[in-house]
Amino acid sequence: MCKKIDLCSTEMNEVVKEVREMRMKISEKCGHDLNRVLEYYQKSGEELRKSGKYKFVDPEPPAEKPAPTESTPGEATD
Repeated sequence: MCKKIDLCSTEMNEVVKEVREMRMKISEKCGHDLNRVLEYYQKSGEELRKSGKYKFVDPEPPAEKPAPTESTPGEATD
């Protein structure tokens, strides 16, 4: 049985507040530069993977989209 989590609880609010504070510190450390923030998170992820302390699940590659078919003039397309 799964424990139901009250997302509006005081405890959850504190967790959210702490996460937001950490994200702000990381952003400040990177000069609020989105590319540097992304690089920081990618490097951190690589280091965590190498540590072997955490288990990571790799995302599945996106499914290929079927090639669009050409319609004749005046023909409705979806």
